[in-house]
Order: sequence, then C-alpha cells, then structure tokens
Amino acid sequence: MPMTQRAKELIQSLGLQFLNLEAGLFSLVRVSDIEINSAGEQSAASNAIYMMLNTEVPINYVQWLYSDDYHVLIEGGPADYYLFHEDGSSHKQTMGRDLNKDQRMIIAAPGGTAKAIVLHEDTDFILVGSVLSPAWSPHRAKIGADQRFVDKFTGSSPWATATFIRKLIGPNFDKRMGGKDDSLNLELQADGQITWQGMQLSLKQLGQQMLRFQSQNPDTPILLQINDLSPPEAISNIVSLARETGANLHMNKIC
Repeated sequence: MPMTQRAKELIQSLGLQFLNLEAGLFSLVRVSDIEINSAGEQSAASNAIYMMLNTEVPINYVQWLYSDDYHVLIEGGPADYYLFHEDGSSHKQTMGRDLNKDQRMIIAAPGGTAKAIVLHEDTDFILVGSVLSPAWSPHRAKIGADQRFVDKFTGSSPWATATFIRKLIGPNFDKRMGGKDDSLNLELQADGQITWQGMQLSLKQLGQQMLRFQSQNPDTPILLQINDLSPPEAISNIVSLARETGANLHMNKIC
C-alpha cells in the first residue's frame, strides 16, 4: 500500500526523519531543562518526540529502555504494542480509538521493558507522542536481541512464537546496539545527523552526553568522525559545544 498524502503532510510539517536501527520516523520535540539524579548520574528529567509508523516503515523493532516510555495517540492507527518484561512475561496492547475493542490511546512501557510496535496491515499510519523519563540516552537503551531473548519469551503469550519474535527483532537479530560504553565515539553524517552507537543525537542531547562523559572520564578524549560531505555549520556547532562543555574533542575526517 503506498503512503497516503496525509502521512506525507505530517512527515513534512513535523520534520520527521528515519529512526536508525529500530526503524520508524521521529522528530525531537523537547529535552527537559530540569536535571535529576538517575542511577547515580545526572540526566535530563524527560524528553518528548513525535513517532510515526506508516506503510513504508510498518514495524518499530525490539528495543529495551531504562526509562519509562509513555506513548499517546495523536492520529491514525491502530497498531499493536508487544511488551517483553524482565521476569520473562509478555503481553500485547493495541493503540487505537475503538475502546469497545479494548484499544488504548495511552500505552506505557515501564522502565526495563523491551517493546516492538507493528502497524495494522489495513492502516495507513499511526502518529504518537512519546515521553520518556528520565530522558532517552543511547547508554540507557539497547536495540536488537539474540537467540537467548527468543528462547526466554517463546510461549510467554499465545502470539509469542519463535518465528514471530524473530520478526519483531528484524534486521537487528544477533546484534546489540546501545548500552554502557567506556568511549564516546561520534559520527557526523553527510546530512548533518550526529550519531553515537548508530543512534541519532540532537545538539542538546550531545551536550548532555559530553558533560556526562567528561565527568566520568576526564582523561579520555571524545572522538568525532566527520564525513567528507558533512555540513560545515554542523561541524562548527559541535566544536562550539565542545568548548562550552569543556570536552576534549578529537576530530577525524573520513571519505
């Protein structure tokens, strides 16, 4: 099914871009200025994004989050949410407006839960707002899973067959991106996107990561790989941010 005009309008007006690794479309709305202590380190209290699935990207693949993640339906749907809990249990909830069919307009994925989202086949798109607390960070997220994950959850729900769980993991099977890292190795893409462990960062999120990393690893430089086509303005913004945060930034250009 081709993407509808309405989905295209929302992508354009909200500035949605492809989510690396887990798939879907997103745009960052805000990262909180309120600082909290979470798991022994400073963090923004929350962040909010728009997130979309459509006929071209109908699955948001399995990812684990340290944070609570609240999804609120804005437009479209339905879509199924598959939640995998640390105790080995799992369940499915459907995001949509038909309350008589037990659909929900708010779905919560508690911290420590892995989840995947699948758009219904007869649905054009779904647009949700996602609020995470504490704020999302690559070092507090893990994308992908392996056979141990499949074995752990197979049979935990009627839908949880090994084949279907593998489908929810998708191209990230036997991979694990994100989580704790003793280095801060960044890449600046040709389109100006900043990525760490394959995941996109806004400038504000990068600034917070620089501060966190410098406080924990004061003698370790932050490495930035610059694409030969990276926009000069994006390079300048990162250099300025490193000066503001006192980060020890080393840059290397790659072709």
